[in-house]
Order: sequence, then structure tokens, then C-alpha cells
Amino acid sequence: MGGSKKPHFGIDAPDLVRAFLLAGMALASASVGIFVFAPPVLGVWIGIIVLIPAVYALFMFALMIRGSLVDKVRDAEAILDLHEWKGSEQVLDVGCGRGLMLIGAARRLTTGRAVGVDVWSANDQSANVPDAPIENARLVGVSDRVVVETADARHLPFEDGSFDVVSSSWVVHNLENAGDRLLALKEMVRVTRPSGTILLTDIVNRHEYVSAMKGMALEDVRLVVLSPGRDRFLSAVSFGSFQPATEFARRTDHEVG
Repeated sequence: MGGSKKPHFGIDAPDLVRAFLLAGMALASASVGIFVFAPPVLGVWIGIIVLIPAVYALFMFALMIRGSLVDKVRDAEAILDLHEWKGSEQVLDVGCGRGLMLIGAARRLTTGRAVGVDVWSANDQSANVPDAPIENARLVGVSDRVVVETADARHLPFEDGSFDVVSSSWVVHNLENAGDRLLALKEMVRVTRPSGTILLTDIVNRHEYVSAMKGMALEDVRLVVLSPGRDRFLSAVSFGSFQPATEFARRTDHEVG
């Protein structure tokens, strides 16, 4: 088993997180300066106006940090538990990053294997390099069940029906073109075995994914929102741009549409 050092699964969208922090600090500093140096009445009102976006930016910074370090880690366990594990599964995690879902799946295996693929974009996750999930797997004690490869979600280098479980977390939305997102979904379905499970988690496009999956060789397609209250809160504070949810489906024995 791994030593006392704990795995680290990185910060998502690090550039955006940094931008919120810097903007919040700059606006807060400007607000303080206005309160101190501007004429009393005018300074108070202008200072408050500047302080409001400062508080929002710092709040979003804290929310995103918590989302990466706490909420996403906790939610990964609940998402993986949607599948009834036998321990012998062949698992694919598309866009594995530093290995959160990949390692979570590997911990549920005995004779199975978990394969992670990524294009290793540091813009999407901090310190996102192939060695990171391998090191995290070693720390957790599942390195013998984990394989990491470089591959694009739109062109997965695997035979049809290679995996019992295919997962992907906070990845597909990074494909800006809807056609590319559909191609990635089709690839995930293609490499899933008949009766296999697909667990697609993302922060936006939930209805787009459900609609697309219902048009493919899938059954039991459903949207899973782990906490409706938190879902409404995150949607409100992000103006609808951050709505984590999981699309669950099972592969049928029909051809992918």
C-alpha cells in the first residue's frame, strides 16, 4: 500500500480560478482605497459598488477550490457506486486527468483493470501530466490495476466493446464544437460492451448529452443529480454556467447510431 503521502487530484480550470482570485483581490484593494481617499458620501457608494464584484470573485474562487478539492472527490464515490461492481470489470476513464475516477474505479476492482486516457491539457486541470495519475495510483495502492495512455476522446484507440464500464468526468464540455462532443459520446458508446455501463459527468450540457444518448444504442438513460439543492445553488451563483450532473446509461447489443 501507499505511504503517508496522500494523492492530489489537482485544481480544475486553474487559469479561471487564478483570474477570480486576482480580480477579487484587485477590486477589494480598489474598494478599500475608495473608502479611504474618496469624499465620504460618494466614496461609500462607489466603494460598495466596487466591493460587490470583489466579493463575488473571491466567493467564486473559494467555491471552485472547494469544488475541486472536496465536492468532486466526494461525488466521484457516489457516481461510481451507480454501477454494481463485480471486481472483474475492464474500465475506461476518458479524460482521466490526475486519476480521480480512474483510481476510484481501480479501488473497486480485484481481477479487473482500469485504463485512463487524456490529452494532458494543463489548462483544464493543474499539473495534468501522465505521471500524475500513475503516482496517485501508487499512493493509493492500486498501481497494479491502472494503465494510462495518451488519446483523444474523439478517437479512442480501442476495439469495439472493450470495456464493461466507461466513465468521464468534467471533460466533454472542453470540446467547444457540438459535433465533437457528439463524436466523443459515440466513441464512448462504441467501446462499451453490451450491457456495459456509461457514467458521463460534466458541468454543463446535461440535456444535450441525455438527448444524444437516447438516440444511440443505449437503454436506461437517466440524469443523476446528486444534490438538487446544491444543483440549484450552483446554477444560480454561476448564472447557469456550472451545473454538475451525471448521465447514466447501459449499452444495448445494437449498433451505435
